[in-house]
Amino acid sequence: MHLGIRKIEYIDSTSLHDYSMLPPGSRLDISDFIKSGFGFSELPFTPETGNLEEQWIDDDNGKHSQVSFSASIRKGKDSHKSLLQSLVGRKCVWKLTLISGLVYIIGSREYVPKFTYSDGVSGLSSSEFNINIDNESLHGLLVNSAS
Repeated sequence: MHLGIRKIEYIDSTSLHDYSMLPPGSRLDISDFIKSGFGFSELPFTPETGNLEEQWIDDDNGKHSQVSFSASIRKGKDSHKSLLQSLVGRKCVWKLTLISGLVYIIGSREYVPKFTYSDGVSGLSSSEFNINIDNESLHGLLVNSAS
């Protein structure tokens, strides 16, 4: 589904207390799980480019969620590329704030999303990066109750 996203944020998973055992569809106040002295950082992005999908799979390993989020980021500055490179392989939890104020949480300490990016977006100007956040978990997308 295409989303009207206002903000994309991330935090190192080690800066959070564990909430991975929450049941699917749970609401949580993510601020209750942030360790003292830590907080979310914002990732710049191009408005109107966010796409979020969640699929529930029931296979030999049991029922689990597969979440995929993608968006575009204008290049323009070397700092964007440096930031994106620093996020590859890093264990982060992601927070997506919609224009409506609803906030989705992707990942947890136990179920860390994979972040990737590519240079250039198919069909768009080559002055953009495409980012992807993929996650498999038992709890799926979580909604921040403080929103």
